[in-house]
Amino acid sequence: MKTLVKVLSACMLVVLIAGCAAPAATPTPTPKPAPTTAPGQPTQPPSPTPEPTLTPDEQWLKAAELGKFAPAKQDWAAIEAAAKKEGKVIVYANSSRIEKAAAMFMEKYPEITVEGYDLGGDDAVIKVREEQKAGAYVGDVWFSGGGPDIFGDLLPKGYLIPFVPDDLLDVIPPEARNPLVVARYGVRVLGYNTELNPNGCPITNWWQLTEPEWKGKVFIEDPLTDASTMGILTTIASHAEELAAAYRERYGKDPVLDPDTPDAGWLWVKRFAQNSPVPEPGGDEVVEAFATPGMKEAGVGFTSYSKYRDTVKGKLVFDACKGVKPVMGVQTQAYLAVINRASHPNAAKLFIRFVLNEGFEPWNVIGDYSARTDVPAPKGAIPREELNVWTQDDAYVYANIAKMRDFWAMNLLQ
Repeated sequence: MKTLVKVLSACMLVVLIAGCAAPAATPTPTPKPAPTTAPGQPTQPPSPTPEPTLTPDEQWLKAAELGKFAPAKQDWAAIEAAAKKEGKVIVYANSSRIEKAAAMFMEKYPEITVEGYDLGGDDAVIKVREEQKAGAYVGDVWFSGGGPDIFGDLLPKGYLIPFVPDDLLDVIPPEARNPLVVARYGVRVLGYNTELNPNGCPITNWWQLTEPEWKGKVFIEDPLTDASTMGILTTIASHAEELAAAYRERYGKDPVLDPDTPDAGWLWVKRFAQNSPVPEPGGDEVVEAFATPGMKEAGVGFTSYSKYRDTVKGKLVFDACKGVKPVMGVQTQAYLAVINRASHPNAAKLFIRFVLNEGFEPWNVIGDYSARTDVPAPKGAIPREELNVWTQDDAYVYANIAKMRDFWAMNLLQ
């Protein structure tokens, strides 16, 4: 009996404890995230990416519609109207004929005054470089040679801005407009005295100029004072294969190189310098030294083919050695470009277009050639297709002209 009471008491105690325990937790559903926008409201577009800050040069390019900001098509009516509002254009050139071109331009556009300066190639480079460095933005148009400095210095620094009229793209080949448009080509040729050599040039191969017979009889603008002539020599040195072939044609064997001549190009320059070429202060003095009428004896010379105009007039007895090997001369370029931060950019564009059209007339003479394929060689000049010349490699010249200057000076003394 006592045992039964104990069992019942234990059972009641268990029931009481269970009844006092907390009820089992009911699982709570995971709440759904609240919508970020009210139902029916459109999603807001993302904030626009801010435009990058432009440098002062880029701001000018954008305003002038040049460089990377140039439009797909040029609006020449708008350019001309803006040019007339600017009322002026300043041109840095290396030709006295800029005066005539300026007069022609002002006759066509009387609202625009042209200030054209014949600075010469070397001084044009110096003027633009120093003005740009000083932040004195004076010039508007580059119309000059100086190719090695252009491609090695002025262009990489952004001092010159390419511009090509889009209506001339079909008649100016890519090689004459990249990266700058060529205004004209000039040619430095090997020339001779026609009065003393009625049967033609006494030189048939450039290697003859290194032989004793022609020692001290070849006239040349002094390369140590004329950068363009030093550039010509540097260009010649770059044509090693052609000079090696000319050597084999004359001597029947391969040229033997010296320790300081990596190839036949530099070997020719060395031998030529050692054969005592006669330096002259300028092109007029060069051609007069071997092609003045009435001379009893004469050498030959490297001179501008433009001097042939004086032969036509009866003032000289000069002609180019057309059949000489490997070539008759070296072709150089004068370029057109807008100068960085020009005050009159639209007038600059209009002037460039003018010079590539009717404004080329002052240069359409013997010795100069247009870059346009639809402009024939001037009357009396060697036809373009017969012009056997090398074109100056401006990049090679810039990279090697200092080395050539030292090389030339050293070999003159030997």
